[in-house]
Amino acid sequence: MLAIGAAAIVIAIAPITAAAAAAPASAAASAGATDLGTEVLPAGDGWASWTGTTSPERVTRDAEPVTGGSAAAPAEVYAVGTWQELRDALAGASGGSQNDARYNQVPRIVYVTGTIDPWLRVDGSRLTCDEIASQIAVPGTGAPFAMADYIAAFGPGVDPSGPLEQARVAAAALQATLTLQHIGSNVTLVGVGDDARVVGASLRIRDAHNVIVRNLTLSDAYDCFPQWDAGDAGGNWNSAYDNLSVWTSTSVWVDHSTFDDGDNPAESLPTVYGRPFEVHDGLLDVTHGSDLVTMSWNWFQHHDKTDIIGSSDSRTQDRGQHRVTQHHNRWTDIGQRGPRVRFGDVHVYNNLYEQTAVTTAASSPDHAFFQYFWGAGKESSIVAESNAVELVDPASVSRIVAGWGGTELQAADTLVNGEPVDVLAAYNATAPAPLSAAVRWNPADAYPYTLDPVADVASTVRAGAGAGILDSGTPGATAAPGAFAVSDDNARDTGLRDGAYRILADLWWGQNATIVKLYENGTLVAAQRLDPATPGAQHASFVLSGRVDGTYEYRVVALNPLGEAVSRTHTVRVTDAAPARAVLSASGMRTGDVTVAADLWWGTNADEYVLLQDGIEIDRQTLVAATPGAQHVVTAVGALAPGTYVFTAVLSNAAGSTAAAPVTVTIR
Repeated sequence: MLAIGAAAIVIAIAPITAAAAAAPASAAASAGATDLGTEVLPAGDGWASWTGTTSPERVTRDAEPVTGGSAAAPAEVYAVGTWQELRDALAGASGGSQNDARYNQVPRIVYVTGTIDPWLRVDGSRLTCDEIASQIAVPGTGAPFAMADYIAAFGPGVDPSGPLEQARVAAAALQATLTLQHIGSNVTLVGVGDDARVVGASLRIRDAHNVIVRNLTLSDAYDCFPQWDAGDAGGNWNSAYDNLSVWTSTSVWVDHSTFDDGDNPAESLPTVYGRPFEVHDGLLDVTHGSDLVTMSWNWFQHHDKTDIIGSSDSRTQDRGQHRVTQHHNRWTDIGQRGPRVRFGDVHVYNNLYEQTAVTTAASSPDHAFFQYFWGAGKESSIVAESNAVELVDPASVSRIVAGWGGTELQAADTLVNGEPVDVLAAYNATAPAPLSAAVRWNPADAYPYTLDPVADVASTVRAGAGAGILDSGTPGATAAPGAFAVSDDNARDTGLRDGAYRILADLWWGQNATIVKLYENGTLVAAQRLDPATPGAQHASFVLSGRVDGTYEYRVVALNPLGEAVSRTHTVRVTDAAPARAVLSASGMRTGDVTVAADLWWGTNADEYVLLQDGIEIDRQTLVAATPGAQHVVTAVGALAPGTYVFTAVLSNAAGSTAAAPVTVTIR
């Protein structure tokens, strides 16, 4: 806790607390559970199902219906339970950077189990905002930065500048490296069970296409270092992080996920400079020319600036982009942006907007928490159909719609507190710039859809929206797999430890795996899919070759959507990978017509033979290996002048080379 300034304003900027990571215990997946990692967007499900041309940032891209990572190879399927595991899976490499993940286009399926928290260290301690700040020196002073000093130095009506603002920017950049994670193209990111959560982090789908995010709770993308903007509607604290954001990306499906502020809801925020010390931005924002997004069956809870589509009126390059469908989402106690749209053709149907006492608690005498739901921004066209709205204050019906420079919005069949209401007429009755119901597009021309009766929307959405509703996992197991026993057949076929062998992995009984990965000396070298049939046995065989002499340690990682298990380390020693030693012989010395022969009587064969005379190559031949059978090769040297000659043969294969003992030939 920090006491700031003469008024001793108390602001908790440090804690992303352990309580924020708390979640209800996961229910075991049933035998009938669905593997969400392999599912694709249903045909005709909103704008994300559309096929055609899109142009984020004016770069043409051909869009197709969303399949995410469903085509992932076995090696690109991951079950993650920690922040670093998530980052590695998205990057496709251990210790990969944010940009590795951002530009990675290899299809991947990433299953999230339990709570992932970037603020939790490996030793169980927690990183704090103050610890991040202390790593930044204030320019010109050398003193460590503190947000308390920043707040004390400025005030209402003042835009911060100078060394303290520079230090705040640097601290914010450092936090971004720790808690902001990119998601690249061709990814399916899914939670498993009812307790899969990412807490205190910001996930960003950036410069990507074909992405699925499902069955996750994304909570409390906490910004330690928000910026004070004195010119923003009389002054506001603005934060950098959304729970999930879509930047310059296309063909994205976000489904059955829950978004909230965790331990830092709007009503808990302290007041600084007369405004809430806002540590959050959006819950799910679609900006920077993103296009073709379907948001379905999500639950947005207790948040102010919830969902913006289009980041700025000045980004005219976004014309023709920002096409988004929102259906069967549940919006509980939000302040605004459900959504607010710039430029886009946005379809909002069969959603539930509900208010409770939380909306009242988050309000203050001079600032009502609830502002609006549907914001018609510059050049936008919203079509809202068969939505249900429940207001604490029925008089606020005129604020369901808000104009932000837009000219059109169509709202049909809206139920407000159980009664049909023309919400557009309610807005237009007092609006200085009324909106037209004559919109420029028809959703049915873009994709087929069927409206649920508006009277059923509230109950249907309450029963089906949010994370943990889907029975996720795998039909073949109800828990993470058991550890496989690992063995090998090196030397069993020929008696030789020749670098060509099989690694065998067996699970004799227990929870089955869907993927097995083989690691050799810590490096992934092979992976396979398996058909789970718990509690039956499972077997995998990995064929390896070309190993040189040495010691190899193998581990098999078995995983299914519910987790993974690692085998004990199994060691294989290769001693006979290179060819055995051949025996040289020479004949024809008396006749003057010399022949040299090399014989490998038994052992690992060679695929190449080189003969040297006095250290100079005189013959090279390709051999056919048939280990452990014999090999015989002859070189006709021909006539030699009187003298003494030393012949050496070198037999080689991919694993190495072996020289035969030299033979000396004397010509008299």
